[in-house]
Amino acid sequence: AANNSSVNAFMDLRKIRKQQRNKWRSTISVWWKMIEINDSRLATVLRFKQYQEKKVHEELVQLLRTKEREQAVLLELNDKRETAMTDAIRTSKARVTELQTSRAFLRTLSREIQQKEKKVGDIQLQENDKREELVEKTQSKQMVDNLEQRRQAELRKDLDRREQRLIDVLAQRVRLEF
Repeated sequence: AANNSSVNAFMDLRKIRKQQRNKWRSTISVWWKMIEINDSRLATVLRFKQYQEKKVHEELVQLLRTKEREQAVLLELNDKRETAMTDAIRTSKARVTELQTSRAFLRTLSREIQQKEKKVGDIQLQENDKREELVEKTQSKQMVDNLEQRRQAELRKDLDRREQRLIDVLAQRVRLEF
């Protein structure tokens, strides 16, 4: 009979511990839900900052592509001008009308080259501005991300403290029951 009562006491103890674990798990679950609800505020800000950073990065990439195209056109124009000047020198003994045509063509090419150089310079300035803006957006996003990480660490510490208190209370109840 004594053996049977100790088995029943052991079984009761197991039931109590299982109930306490389930209660503890549900309490932890509620805490995590509270954390998730509170996270939505910073998560929204962080997503917005990431979107801003991505948008500025895409704009910078587009500027770089435009700059590369303009530089390619500029190289072509410079090559044309060199070729035209070489041809003009070779045909310097040609007729006056051909020389006038070559000269007008060279002037036009020179103007186009100046315009393209100005455009490439403008794009370079825009590129520099976009790079600065990208750095600002990245820093801003990083700041929010750091805040989020700190907040998560604080929440984890708080949760760990609450969990430890709950474990201590449960352990104390178990000791009192025996």
